[in-house]
Formats: sequence, structure tokens, C-alpha cells
Amino acid sequence: MRCGRNLPVSLLLGVLAVPCLAQQSAQLPTGKLITPAGLHTPVGSYPLNMALSPDGKFLVVTTAGYREFLSVIRVADGKLVSQLDFNARPQGQLRDGLYYGLAFVAELDVRWEGDYLAESSTPVLYASRGAQDRISRFVLSKNGKLSPDGPDLTVPRWGEGKIPNHPAGLAVLDERQFGDNTLFVVNNQTSHETDYRASLSLFDLRNSTHQGRIPLPGFPMAVAAVTQGPRAGKRVYVTSERDGVVSVIDPSDMRLLKNVPTGAAPVGLALSPNQDVLYVANSGSDTVSFLSTASSGILATVLLRPDDVRGVPGATPTGLGLSPDGKTLYVTLADLNAIAVVDTVHRRLKGYIPTGWLPTSVVAAPDGKHLFVASAKGIQVRNPNNKPVGTWGQYIQDILEGTVSRVAVPSEARLKSWSKQVVVNNWIRPGISGSTLKGFANPGIQHVIYIVKENRTYDNVFGDLPGGDPSICLFPRPVTPNQHALAERFALLDNFYCPAEVSQDGWLWSTAGMVSAYASRNTPYNYSGRGRSYDTEGSNNGVPVDMIGISDVARPSGGYLWDKALQHGVSFRNYGFFLQSNDPADKRNDVLKDVKDNTPTKRALVGRSDDDFRHYDLSYPDSEAWIKHGVSAPKQLKSFGSKRSPSRFSEWKTEFDGFVKAGEMPSLQLVRFCVNHTAGTSPGMFSPRAMVADNDYAVGQLVEAVSKSPFWKSTLIIVLEDDAQAGYDHIDAHRSIVQVISPYVPRATVDHRFYNTDSALRTIGLVLGMTPLNQYDAAASPFGFLAADAGNSEPYEAILPAKEIVGEVNPSNAYRAKDSARMINLYAEESLPDEELNDVLWGAIKGAKTPRPKVRRGLQIGPKVLKDD
Repeated sequence: MRCGRNLPVSLLLGVLAVPCLAQQSAQLPTGKLITPAGLHTPVGSYPLNMALSPDGKFLVVTTAGYREFLSVIRVADGKLVSQLDFNARPQGQLRDGLYYGLAFVAELDVRWEGDYLAESSTPVLYASRGAQDRISRFVLSKNGKLSPDGPDLTVPRWGEGKIPNHPAGLAVLDERQFGDNTLFVVNNQTSHETDYRASLSLFDLRNSTHQGRIPLPGFPMAVAAVTQGPRAGKRVYVTSERDGVVSVIDPSDMRLLKNVPTGAAPVGLALSPNQDVLYVANSGSDTVSFLSTASSGILATVLLRPDDVRGVPGATPTGLGLSPDGKTLYVTLADLNAIAVVDTVHRRLKGYIPTGWLPTSVVAAPDGKHLFVASAKGIQVRNPNNKPVGTWGQYIQDILEGTVSRVAVPSEARLKSWSKQVVVNNWIRPGISGSTLKGFANPGIQHVIYIVKENRTYDNVFGDLPGGDPSICLFPRPVTPNQHALAERFALLDNFYCPAEVSQDGWLWSTAGMVSAYASRNTPYNYSGRGRSYDTEGSNNGVPVDMIGISDVARPSGGYLWDKALQHGVSFRNYGFFLQSNDPADKRNDVLKDVKDNTPTKRALVGRSDDDFRHYDLSYPDSEAWIKHGVSAPKQLKSFGSKRSPSRFSEWKTEFDGFVKAGEMPSLQLVRFCVNHTAGTSPGMFSPRAMVADNDYAVGQLVEAVSKSPFWKSTLIIVLEDDAQAGYDHIDAHRSIVQVISPYVPRATVDHRFYNTDSALRTIGLVLGMTPLNQYDAAASPFGFLAADAGNSEPYEAILPAKEIVGEVNPSNAYRAKDSARMINLYAEESLPDEELNDVLWGAIKGAKTPRPKVRRGLQIGPKVLKDD
């Protein structure tokens, strides 16, 4: 076994003793290792940004995940000294929330003390409230406690006013310098209501009035205001994550001067100490730009990728922090789990500092000796959600605990050592980015069928097999006979993980092998009920922007699997991936009139998709099980498309038969079987068990069809879930099921090595001769058990689940039936929060009275920590 590579499940349950360059831990679900330096403080879900108090004594952290807080950290020792909760659920309103923007100002207090005028300053913090369209004001006490101070500022809606402004970055011009007190508010949301533009709002803080807004390019994020030198009060800069530019603004006359291209998806900003240089973190280009505030020209661009992957995206710089002397720039690299150390004098990358999982923000302490690093997903490598606990169970987004680490600034020797460790943690090595890989041989596969399903954990389905916990298995062999039979005949992998938490990021991981910074932070914000859109299957705020010539802000930096296929001349056919789903209740005919239902949301898929293969719709069956048993549900859609196909499998089979007749088949097929998501206990719909059984039979039918065709001995079928959110697992909430099916898979293979979604994508790329999409799938281990001969080639016979399961329909008095009916949208993956759906499934199948202890977080083993200097 190579150093820490492909760690078996058995090692996850005890102390790891794997010799390597530095202390190792188990792999994250993403496949990476973490060895975070420093001392770590938990601060809630997805810490996103930090701000240093004017006196340098405290650091305030804002979050954007499931559990949101403003946390105050003492700079002297990194300890949490106070915290404000933003998790209330006002009846009929969005849940309270925060979002990125933090801005401190030291307000002057003048008062009489006897016969003398005394001056002092009070640190005041402004914090953005995201989709609530508010900016809250707080006073920070001498002992580090935040107290609300006055009413919130409200940003008036723009355009039709249905979609929030969603304030993000904040900046303040101090009245002591400029004679007024102006707050700049970046309005992040961008939609058809605002002609696909965003804006910067200006507030006069003396009287709390909105002074107006300046239109900006799409999805702006950070803002920086010049407060020194000849352009003080006359230059404000804003990043546009969608359009790859920094907007240069003169606030004195409310004018946008120019948009400067810097790189893909710029996010973070920082000004040099004398404010002559603006640093820009380009999250999609893996670079930092040096921009002159005098000329607004680009002075330099520094690439932040390690040498062996210089041509492969996947570092994702987001947050910037400067040393007090301005000679060193620290950059969070979200997907390398590291801080890049940049020499600003010579404009070069010096090395890396290892961090926790997904760093988002970095601040240098005033003494220049320590850094503070926010890691969105903390330092826990494994987060099992063993049993349903608490009100609705241990939901995957609820149990990930973000942290802030206090790290000593490393010496040159320590930085060199840590830089090597970061390379090891990310499995970066020579030759990983090619279309071939040492040690992997294609035995003769020419065709891949890639099937993506919805949301199951390993224990959810395979809890009754080795490696599982039968006590939390909801869909055992009688419900999923084909998946069980296929795992036992071909390969059972009990150490496979979905890097995603939920479907919103899961469909990016499944098709692109990583997520963008935009999708990473907005996914938990949406799922926590705070008013963000599901923007990751080709649509932004419900509009398939690529189809109308507008950039998709959620697109990952390496593109999608189909983009890679086009690049390499690999033929493909799409069945159900990234299709427009026009909800009949959506009245925006002016927006969607030219975008037909069930058509692709990406131009690359146009002409390569079966328009008769039904998009995500829980009323439409995946398989023909309902026909074979002669059962149906009252709310079932019984056919679809020009051929009146009775199921998704039936439509796929019609085209497949055509391929067989022609003797030619696309090299890659993308197939979406989705009803194993279930509609909960919504009355008149098939029950959860029936839907999962229907989905199982669709997989069995497809494998049977291929195995009885001339293409069988040249085909690899990979079946996985987009995420593992809808269930419980005793190893990790990300652990899921995967099926690897081919005559080249030795019979009854059992493999305990670590694999994940990127392993599937890397395997697909290698057998079809494609280079990796990004650093995740480049470094991933492909499935390592394919044999040289097709010795497992007899045809497969699909197993029809029992009629009493397939025909089961939810009655009106089913557990939480009214909740399911109220919250389920048949056409949208996550209309019912899966936190609640997990409870619905457990109550419907296991019983509502199962004992539920208190919620636990940060479970199981964590990483070993590197020592500071």
C-alpha cells in the first residue's frame, strides 16, 4: 500500500499508523488528505469571511452554511470569546442568515469629561444578511462581545423586486477622512429581473439612507474602497464572479469607469498597505492578479498551482490576507486545502501552508507572527450520521463543523516542508494529468454507460451486505434485488464516497469532478432555507443562461464531462442530464418562452440529447416494473414523448435497439434514473419503497439489455448516486454505493480501497482516452480491479421486485403525508428539504417512534495536527 493511499474502511475505525512525509489521516470524501497546521476553533457551518477589529484585538467570523453565527475570536490566543446566533425561523419568512460581507469602522466618540472634550473610538461592525436584504450594525465591546446597535439598513429591491438583492461584500469610507460616512454594499443576485446585471448600493450612514445604486456585471462578490493617496474616496473596486472582471468605480459621481478582465471567476480583493496595488483572487483561473490603482492596469498575474499540475485547474483561490508590511500575500486555495504564500515584491509563489477542509478566508495578525484561517468544512475527516437523532436526524450539512485555525507564520525551512506536505496531501505527482496512467490498462473497453441516480448512502441500500449496518438499512435486498445481485456478481465497494453533500453540488461533482466557489458556498445557503436558487444544472435563477448567450456563474473551472468528450472527439449521447424543467406553475413566460421544457440547458448537449427522455420528474417511472405487475399510482405520468414511452428505461431501450441494429453506439452515454429520490409520503404517489424498487429494476433492465447485445464485451457500466444526503451511514455521511459492471470485472470482486465520484470520472476518461477535467479526477485512483480478459460475460437477467413493493402507494394517512404533499415539487430535486425527507423515510419505513438522542457533531476520528514554529 502506498503512503496513505486507498485506505480501507477498517482503518477508519481506529488510529491510523501510515508512515509518510508528515502525520497522515484518512482521506476526505474528496480523496484529499488534510494535515491542518495550528490550533482550531469551531465556529458553525461554512465560515466564509473574517474581519479584524480596528484595534487588532479581535477577529469576527461570518458563516454561510446550515448553522450560522457571528463569532468573535481573540487574536492573542485564537479562543472563541462570544457568538451571536442567526438561525431563527420566523413564521412564514426566510430563516435568519448572514452572507460574506463584513466591514469594521472605528466611529469617533466626542464627549465632555468635566471641563475637557474627550475623544475615543468605538469599533462598529456592519454585516450583510444575504437574502434578507439587510445590513446589520453591531458594536464590539472591549471584552469582545457584539451587541446590535440600531435598526438594520434595508437594501431596496431592484427590477420586479421578486428576487432579493442578496448583499455580499461591504466597504466603508470613514467620515473622519472624507467628511461623510458611506457604506458600499455589493448586491450579488443577478437575474432576468435586472436584465442579468447586478449593482452596488451606496448608503449614507449619517442618516441611514440609500443614496442609489450603480449597475454592475453579473454576480459581484467583494468590494474594496481606496482610502489613501490621490484616489482616496474616488475609487471603489468590485469583483464579478460571472464575467471575470473587476469593476472600477468612481463613487464621487456614481460612475462605473471600466471593467478590467483579471481571470475567471474573481472573488476576493485586498489592497496593499499604501493602496497602490489591488490584489484579486481569480477562483476559476487559479491566479492572483496585481492591479494598479493608478492606471487600473494589470501589473502581474501569479499562477498558484503546483508544478506538476500547472495546466490543470483545481486550486480555487478565494480569500486574501496581507502581512502587516505588505511583502507577503496569503491566499486561501479552497480545493488544495492550503494557503498559498506569495512574495508581493518579486511577484512569485513561495510555497504552501496546509489547512483544514476547504479554506475560504485568511487574516494576518497585526504582530505579523500568526495567521487566522477559516476552513468551511473544518478538520474532521469522517462525519458519520449513524442513526436518526435530534428532531429530524443528523443531516449531512448540519454535522460538518467549520473551524478557524490560528497558525504561526512559518520559517523558510518550515514553509518548504509544509509545501511538500501539501503536494502529498493532494496526490500531485508527475504524469497524473495525461490520458494514460501508469499501472492502468484498458482491457478492451470502447463504450461507457454512466448512470447517475439520487441521494443514497451505502447503509441506506447495502446495510444488509458486508461493510454495512443492517439497523439503518431502509432499502434492503427485497427492495433493491438488482443492485444487490450486481454487487455480488461484479464488484462490492464498501469504501466509496460522494464528495458532494447534496444534489446542488452533487450534479457538479458527478459531471465535472469538482464544484465552483460559487456553487460551494451557495449550496448550503440554499439548503438551509435562506433563499438562494438551485443554480448548478445549467440554470441561474431558473434561466438556462448558456442557451441565451450568458455565462453560467456556477460552471466549474475544468468544465464538464461532455466538454472533455468534445475536446477529444469522443462521441456521446445524453439521456436526462442537465435538461430544462419548466414547472407548469412558473408564470415567467416572457423569460422561458423560447426555452422548451425537457431541452438541454447547455449548448454542448444540443443535438446530442434524447428530447423524449423525461427530465427529473418523480411522477414518471424509471422502469417497466409497473407495467409488468399491472399497477399504477393515481398521480403517475404513464407515458412521455413522441414515442409515448412508459418509462425512462423504455425510451433509452428504443434508441439502444437502434444502435444494435446499426452496429454502432456512442462511446459515452449519460443516463439519469432519478425516482429513487422518492416523493416522500405524498398521497397518491408511489411509496418510497416502490420508487426505489422501480429505480432498481431500471438499472437491472439496462444491464440485461446491454449484456444480451453485441456491445457487451466492449462496454463498462458505472452506476452511482449524485450524493448521499438522503440517509444514514455509520462510517460517513458521504459514503455511498457504486456499481462497476463489465465482463472485465472479475466475478465477486470485493474491494475495500478508497474510491469516490472522481474515481469513476477518471476511469471513464482513461478507457475513452480523455485527459482529466481537473486536479481532483487527475489525482483520483481509477477502479483498479479490471481484468485483462472478459471472463464475467454471461448475460444478466433483471430481477423484478415483488408486486407488493412495486405497487405500494402512499395513503392519505401516511407518516407526515401532509408535509410531503406541501413541500414536494415533482420537478425539482430539493423542494422538500432532505433533512426532513430523511425523517419522512425513516418514519414511513422504520416507524415514527424510534428513540432519537441529541444531535452530535464532529464525530469519529479527526486529522493529526502539524506543529507550528
